[in-house]
Amino acid sequence: MAASKSVIIAIVAVVVIAIVAVAAFTVLGNGGNDDVKDGARVGDVVAESNLPNSDSRLWVYGNANEDDKLNSDDVTVLENMVKGSVKHSQLADANADGEINSKDVDYLKKILAATESTKLDVYYIDNYFKVAQVSWPVKTIATSYCSGFYTAEATGLTSKLAMVDSTIATYWAKLNSYAASAVNFGDTETPNYELMIQNKIDVYVPGYCDAKADVESPQKLNPAGIDVMFMNTCDNSGVAYTNEYIDRSIVMFGFLLQGDLDLTYEWLAWHDGIKEKVETAASKLTEAQKGALIMSRNAPSYITTGEYSLTGKGNTNMIHADWAGCYVVADHIASLPKNYNTLKMEDILNILKQTNDGGHTTVYWIDNEHDGLRGQRDLDVTVASWEDALVTAVPTMHFLGMAREAGNSPLYVLEMVFYMNVMHPGAIDLDFEEEFDYFIENFTLETYKYESMMDIDNFFKDYGEM
Repeated sequence: MAASKSVIIAIVAVVVIAIVAVAAFTVLGNGGNDDVKDGARVGDVVAESNLPNSDSRLWVYGNANEDDKLNSDDVTVLENMVKGSVKHSQLADANADGEINSKDVDYLKKILAATESTKLDVYYIDNYFKVAQVSWPVKTIATSYCSGFYTAEATGLTSKLAMVDSTIATYWAKLNSYAASAVNFGDTETPNYELMIQNKIDVYVPGYCDAKADVESPQKLNPAGIDVMFMNTCDNSGVAYTNEYIDRSIVMFGFLLQGDLDLTYEWLAWHDGIKEKVETAASKLTEAQKGALIMSRNAPSYITTGEYSLTGKGNTNMIHADWAGCYVVADHIASLPKNYNTLKMEDILNILKQTNDGGHTTVYWIDNEHDGLRGQRDLDVTVASWEDALVTAVPTMHFLGMAREAGNSPLYVLEMVFYMNVMHPGAIDLDFEEEFDYFIENFTLETYKYESMMDIDNFFKDYGEM
């Protein structure tokens, strides 16, 4: 899916849920208006034409050269921009006041010199493509869902977890002592704002965007001095845009919340190495070699209505599959236009027939369930029920299973390795089980807990052909 499409959808979503809808900002020339205050642009939606470099994983104001790090190189570039010898970038406006001048150079130097006690507002572009701010120092945070928890692990921020939602408290807190002792604030879609204010957290980072809660959260928390940061790694609830840039969300999570940047960039290097190998191998595949993939999000083993959820065009998991060289059926079938699609069994059988008639003699069916550490579903049971339901659908079906928490967190690159290992054995010198172990060994605080509780078969499993 092209980035421009997701941006357009995102901006429409912002307008619909009425967070902020103001005229898009155009970077100004050198200015000297002393009346303009720092952060004057906070709340502005950045137009698609003004977005920073899409390859950058750090959409933080002050990152003048729009790479992945904020450092002295940005000072040099910004100084040249102020002089007029280098064209302005979107992120050159370090103090987000709408002007590019010497004040931005001074502000950038303050960011770079900040310590754990420095009081300073840092400006960035959030997942709604809106200019936002976070106030440093960040001592305590609240977050939710597996996406928030695993991201806190990969960025060295679990020690700042003062509050977590009910899913972390129930399913993942057992992996980390800080999460286990954190206060439960309820659900992502209905958080207990009074409890957050009472606990005086610094920043609330929802694990996923929610159309209703994301309007209320800033209204409730900002007046109490609590920042709300929309920077997550998974698909959303009632917000119809794709979270295509999980890597960017993770790096910004680590930077903006003042996490362990050495660990954060170590994760990024691991991520980039995997993604590059997978995409290189995928680029060598012919269309005929690509495995046709369909993903379900529930199963006949527990659905009683006769209607099932299938992921559709532009879904985050489907983007990962495309990167891994899969023939994503949802991108070619009119009946799967949305992020999530509800279909009857006869509609599903028709999709399979169309796919088979189109020349894809083997269809890979992956069931995406709340297994993993959450353990609400058992992939062995859910996949078996799909095998029974689709036994006569097409000549050859190949069944797979994946836990949802594996595809919408820092673990998501393993999804691509899994597809490659199953569909094209030997195409890459990576093994999804070995990389799973590498993540646990290198990006978790209390590693022994993960090693004793996490079973790869609950996260990724190949059930073979039927």
